[in-house]
Amino acid sequence: MDKELGVSRHFSVIACITTAISIGVILSFFGWLYAASKENILSKWRNRTQETTQKILYYVKMPIDAVQISAVAVNDMLHKGKDHAEVLSYLMNETSIYSHLINENNTGIYGYYKGKYLDGSGWVPPKDYVPKDRPWYRAALEAQGRVVLVEPYMNMQTHVMMMSVSQLLDDQESVVSMDIFLNSVQSMVESIAHSKSIQAAFVIDRKGLVVAHSDSMKVGKNLNDENKIYRDELNSSLLWLIGSLEFNNVANKYTVLANSIHDDWVAVFVLNNQVLYQSLSSVYIASGTIILCILGISLAIFLKMSKTYAAAEHLNREIKAVANIYVGVFRIDLNKNTITAVQSNPALDMLLEGDYSELKERAQNFADKFASQQSRDLARGFLDPTTLDERLQDLQTISQSVKDFNHCWVRLRFIVIDRNIDTTLHHILLTFESIDADRKQQEKLKKLSETDALTGILNRGCGERLIKAALSEHRVGMFCLFDADNFKSINDNYGHKVGDKVIIAIANSLKSSFRESDIVFRLGGDEFATYAFGVVDRTLGNEILQRFFDHMTHVDIPELGSRVITMSV
Repeated sequence: MDKELGVSRHFSVIACITTAISIGVILSFFGWLYAASKENILSKWRNRTQETTQKILYYVKMPIDAVQISAVAVNDMLHKGKDHAEVLSYLMNETSIYSHLINENNTGIYGYYKGKYLDGSGWVPPKDYVPKDRPWYRAALEAQGRVVLVEPYMNMQTHVMMMSVSQLLDDQESVVSMDIFLNSVQSMVESIAHSKSIQAAFVIDRKGLVVAHSDSMKVGKNLNDENKIYRDELNSSLLWLIGSLEFNNVANKYTVLANSIHDDWVAVFVLNNQVLYQSLSSVYIASGTIILCILGISLAIFLKMSKTYAAAEHLNREIKAVANIYVGVFRIDLNKNTITAVQSNPALDMLLEGDYSELKERAQNFADKFASQQSRDLARGFLDPTTLDERLQDLQTISQSVKDFNHCWVRLRFIVIDRNIDTTLHHILLTFESIDADRKQQEKLKKLSETDALTGILNRGCGERLIKAALSEHRVGMFCLFDADNFKSINDNYGHKVGDKVIIAIANSLKSSFRESDIVFRLGGDEFATYAFGVVDRTLGNEILQRFFDHMTHVDIPELGSRVITMSV
């Protein structure tokens, strides 16, 4: 009997231990499941806030690109000693172009050039207006040549926040700037703030000024003056040291996500944890139910795991979508002289011929195969592993933009992973990032700034600049000036639309008569100019001009009837 009692007690102890272990495993499992579910929810919000931040960054990037492109052109005019009238003409032309490209209200390009304020939109400042005292000018001086987002301000007429984007030129005095309205940034912030999980969403600058806020009444105020429970958490020095920030504050009531925007702004999203994680209450209920009824745990685990893994797979697809900007990523071990493909594609694999060894011996050959003819020297120099230690001595990353074998722009980048004890490189990443769309957009903007809007040929500023450059290089040729005879009467008698058709016909005839290598541009109105390289013989010059007059005789504009377009040269 005592023996049976001992066995019973023994089994009871085993059962208790087994039950305790089972309960412990179940609790641990659900603890992990709760943490995973919580992390999954938070990851979705990280993605949403990051997406909103990227939209805001793209919005401010348009005026940044516009100012950078205009600054390059005005810098060139500055070095060539252009007067105020020529620079103002350029700014007015740029303002006209950007009014179509930037789908937002903007004041156009303006600036301070050789001691005088110039405005591309035609605004005439009052007599007491001092450009050097304005924030857009002072901020550009402080930035020392870097494009800067000036502290936003409230437009008292429209009650909309505005911002200046400025850049200092090479003479350390002249400045190019553009103003835009920030109502779209406010709309982006209000859009994400519609969710009940968002306690507050706002964008601030370095001084704590609120650029946009989910509560529109707070726009234009300073965050440091606001008595909020999360104010102390937003230490300005910490926000500017890192690109993103995440923390929980008092009593774990809020989660704050912060992302920097162009080193000048920070987008901050304050999540209400109670609303954010309210869906997780089912995890606690399931835990209690499973502890009381072990038999039901299999179904509960299956359902929960299916839901969790489905969410994880969705998140994984989002991460892969972001990673698609990289054509390839390779991990390089310089000690072993080997390459490991982290992310690749068939084209890169074919160039490497499936061989991931002997990097140092094959790098130059790979560069020759990967890069186009015009980028080959750049690619060879950048991919040379023998100089990496010297180039990355005090840096964590270096990059180089080249054209690949398909003539698409790609940014090559080396990123340091770790170093040997003697500080020489050990592991590095080599990434291939597709930037073809960005480069083509920049080239499109540049082309628009150099092209006559009506005819599609070069405008006056670009044509004169190219001719002066050719003359400075002693490239001789034939220079011609053209204008249509009695053009004013065509506009007066037939209308400006017919006059435009005449202008376009003249431009097309000039393009057909001169070579692609020659300079053909419109001076303005009915006046055109050309420069034909290498034409120094009068007979050859007459042949070219006769070819132009022959083209003009075939111009057919029905509205003109029998009237013939004649030209003077």
